[in-house]
Amino acid sequence: MTDDPAAAAAFPGAAEGRPAGVVHSAFALVRALREAPGPLGATDLASAVGIPKTTAHRVLEQMAQEGIVTRRDHKWAIAPGFGELMRAGERPSPLKVVARPRLNALAQATGASVVLHNVSDGVVDTVYCAYGPLLAPLVPAAEQRLAAVHPAASLWRALASGQVAAEYQEVHPGCICIAAPAALPSGGTVVASLARPENREVESLKRPLEKVVHLILSDERRFER
Repeated sequence: MTDDPAAAAAFPGAAEGRPAGVVHSAFALVRALREAPGPLGATDLASAVGIPKTTAHRVLEQMAQEGIVTRRDHKWAIAPGFGELMRAGERPSPLKVVARPRLNALAQATGASVVLHNVSDGVVDTVYCAYGPLLAPLVPAAEQRLAAVHPAASLWRALASGQVAAEYQEVHPGCICIAAPAALPSGGTVVASLARPENREVESLKRPLEKVVHLILSDERRFER
């Protein structure tokens, strides 16, 4: 049974022990986040969906545990991995098409996991993930996607500084990461994140990562001509 009287009144199925209330709320929150121009706070989401703030917060926390949403600076957004799943049946973007071989080659050459993100108005969209063999025993693929956009991730430092940034085991014990940003001509920024175990240095990979990002953008421009 639900412990939220307001939620029980709004969704009678929850009061009878059925999951309809939570499921309804979860799908409504996902739709609101997908249609929003940027991350939203729990109060705004609750208002948009028409449910109590306590219910919205609880459902969001549950969805975060499942990798559906992610929170940063007290605001919520669709998690990169889940957003990628929702678009699984859609036609790949030119950026993804050209990024795939570049990232796969870098991951194979270095053993590192490499993820490309498209960031616009604070919203992070995962373009492509190339999982290297070095991290697999330490961090599952789903955790790698979430770690790449963690509040302490190098991605945010790279965005703030406009240049390559690093973080050392702050997001995940035994894992170090670097990120390289590049501005898109159409607006927004792409950021490539590269992660390796702590016993494998990343300093020597900063320049190669920057080069790969710029090659991807160059490939995309030629692809769209």
